Amino acid sequence: MEPQEELSAAIQAWKKKIDLDLPDQPFCSHPPHCTLIHVEVSNEQVAALKIKKILEETVSFKVEVDQVGIFWEDLATGGGHTLYLKIKPEPEIFSLQLKIAKILSPLAPSRKIPDYISNDSALRESYKSYGFPFVGKHWVPHFSIASLRTDRIHPIITEFMEWKPSYTMIGLDASCWHIDGDQHILLER
Repeated sequence: MEPQEELSAAIQAWKKKIDLDLPDQPFCSHPPHCTLIHVEVSNEQVAALKIKKILEETVSFKVEVDQVGIFWEDLATGGGHTLYLKIKPEPEIFSLQLKIAKILSPLAPSRKIPDYISNDSALRESYKSYGFPFVGKHWVPHFSIASLRTDRIHPIITEFMEWKPSYTMIGLDASCWHIDGDQHILLER
């Protein structure tokens, strides 16, 4: 899910600030987004068409962002502190995520469960079912900024934690991407 103009600009401004102070941080170069699901599929074109159909059938809903968050020592990003904008957890976003996860599940080859989720039953079950550990109520809907490999008390983290964002999006801007490390190739918008 892509943020609309004003929110996208704010995310880009934070990414630029981080890149100037702390170059080459994980996810800093990624386009602004909220990941509904990230899964390897056997056929990207079929997956994109299935997602497009779900999006066409989905009634637009409001997405509100009014606070920042940090996933401290985020194992999913290699242990950095992931800065993000929290999306108010409304039922519509969880429903959309689950619909997409269910239609992609048959296209996701089974693979070994990553070590970082092996001790968490909710993450493990989600990964087994959908190929992504964060499907369901344990998911924290958010727009990622970057994952910082620095001290918790770095001035950028302090400044970020003091920010009071307030954004509302009406409508759904979504896209499908092929992701290989930091390289993103748009499949469908």
